[in-house]
Amino acid sequence: MSAQVYRSLPDVPDPAAPGRVVAIGVFDGVHRGHQEIVSRAVEAARASGATPAAVTFHPHPDAVLSSRSAPPILTPLARKAELLGLMGIEEIVVVPFDIEFARLTPAAFCSAVLSDHLGARSVFVGENFRFGRGAAGTAEDLRLYGRTHGFEVVAVSLAREGGDVISSTRIRELIAEGEVVDAARLLGRPHRIEGVVVTGVGRGRGLDAPTANLEPTPEMALPRLGIYVTQSTVDGARAYRSVTSVGTNPTFETDDKVRIETLLFDFSGDLYGARLELDFLARIRDQRAFPDAESLAARIREDAQIARTFQP
Repeated sequence: MSAQVYRSLPDVPDPAAPGRVVAIGVFDGVHRGHQEIVSRAVEAARASGATPAAVTFHPHPDAVLSSRSAPPILTPLARKAELLGLMGIEEIVVVPFDIEFARLTPAAFCSAVLSDHLGARSVFVGENFRFGRGAAGTAEDLRLYGRTHGFEVVAVSLAREGGDVISSTRIRELIAEGEVVDAARLLGRPHRIEGVVVTGVGRGRGLDAPTANLEPTPEMALPRLGIYVTQSTVDGARAYRSVTSVGTNPTFETDDKVRIETLLFDFSGDLYGARLELDFLARIRDQRAFPDAESLAARIREDAQIARTFQP
């Protein structure tokens, strides 16, 4: 199911009776913890006949508030909207997060987001939800505000795996370490990067391994350099098992530029300009330099065999 996406609060129409049930969060990754919040909201909306909606923020608040660079993104906005829609969310409100918005007091945040525009009847957040200037507002503050403005607040307990909280930060760390199987367990699906296939140098054809060179969505969380079993979806249609190199191609290159090169199995046709979605299923090995092209070609054949026969 495709959700209606509103790119600002003023764009949101008045709610149909009996109002909206709203899940709020950054939701980067839409991981299992986020899924618990969203599924609870969707369930409550269906029980009451209300519209299930999600409020998220763009860009990532850390990109505005932190002196450091923003964290790598697990799910670009379009992918986030797709995942939320698949869970039953019918409306997605993307709040532009800027300095002016960040300066709203907790009360002003509640008024601007929940009362003035959304007509919320129930609000679902994670128990660690913080909002308003200086992140001063807590889930309990939200609950108190709701009592005077006609909506209930449900603070959902944080999901855990192995005794640790499932968080976007933890998932980013696993991906950066190349632990894509563990990251997939916390996400509830494989980590995905996506982008457009661009022209490479054509060296793969000489190695009998023609690859698609992916130009990924900027600021995406990339796995640690190495070789991976992947599944590649071309233009949102057919999926192919594949083997992917995320690396600097040290056998031939010296510029340290990270390249994403994918060999799709059983694919025929021209991929240039196609949109490619890569799901990372497992890590095969680290990248390394080979003494010559023949040695590299032999290792590519071995990697391809591992990827072909991999069982999730």
